[in-house]
Amino acid sequence: MFVAYSYKLYNDADGSLLFEAKPDAPDVMVYGVSQEVVPGLIAAIKDLSEGDRFGVTLPPETAFGERFEENVVSLEREIFERDGELAEEVETGAELPMMTAEGYRILGRVLEVGDKHIRMDFNHPFAGLTVRYDGRIEQVREATPDEIKPAGGCGCGGCGGGSHCDEGSGCESGHCCGGC
Repeated sequence: MFVAYSYKLYNDADGSLLFEAKPDAPDVMVYGVSQEVVPGLIAAIKDLSEGDRFGVTLPPETAFGERFEENVVSLEREIFERDGELAEEVETGAELPMMTAEGYRILGRVLEVGDKHIRMDFNHPFAGLTVRYDGRIEQVREATPDEIKPAGGCGCGGCGGGSHCDEGSGCESGHCCGGC
C-alpha cells in the first residue's frame, strides 16, 4: 500500500521541532518496499486509514539509531579539493554526499574545516535522540507498479538523479542499478 503522511517530529527531551512534513508536501512510503522510514513509525501507522491521526514516541533504536563516535572521522582535505582548491560547498555545517568504500552513498555533516583534514560526522542528525511524531495519514491506496519498484533500484539509493550513471550501468528512471 502507498501511504502519504504529514507530521511534526519533535525532540522528546526538550520539545523542540526537528522536522515537519506538511499536508501539502507529505512524506510517502510503500509498505514492504520503502526502506528509508524508521521502523517504529512504520509500526505506528501500519493499520491506519486516510484521515487518521497518529502520535508515537520512539527511542533511538526504533527511530534514527544510536550515535556512534566512530562515525565521526577526519578525512584528508585533498578528497574535497577540485583543481587544488577546496570545493565551495565544503563549509562547517554543510551536508555532503559521500561514497563508502563499498560504493554506498551516505551523507556526512562537516564539523570542522582544517588545513590538512576535514572532520565529518556520518551519524544521522537525529541519532541518539528519543523523538515524538505527531501526524495525520493524508492518503492510503494501492501502490502502482512504479511505486513498488524500489527507488534507486539496487540498494545504492540512486546517483543524484542519474548524474553518475554511465552507458550500460543499468540506469532506469534516472537511478543506477549497480553503476554507482
